[in-house]
Amino acid sequence: MKTYHLIFKGRVQGVGFRYTSKMIADKLKLVGTVKNLSNGDVEVYVKGEETNIEKFIEEIKNQRFIRIDSIDKNEVNKSIDCLSFNIVH
Repeated sequence: MKTYHLIFKGRVQGVGFRYTSKMIADKLKLVGTVKNLSNGDVEVYVKGEETNIEKFIEEIKNQRFIRIDSIDKNEVNKSIDCLSFNIVH
């Protein structure tokens, strides 16, 4: 199991990004959180199998209304105690 901190930049707020990421994460059996940041980016902490995390990123990149200009991806040692993938408000 790996844990990553991801920052998505681009047209990622107001386009259903958080809801879509939750649906994809649930399908791939990933846990973590997603939240909007005040600067217009979206922050994700995600934990799961490496291949499923890569699928998660690829599926988000291919969404119709979401435009990702860049992704900051860093592996972290932070413990994620979530039992599911949650939207943080």
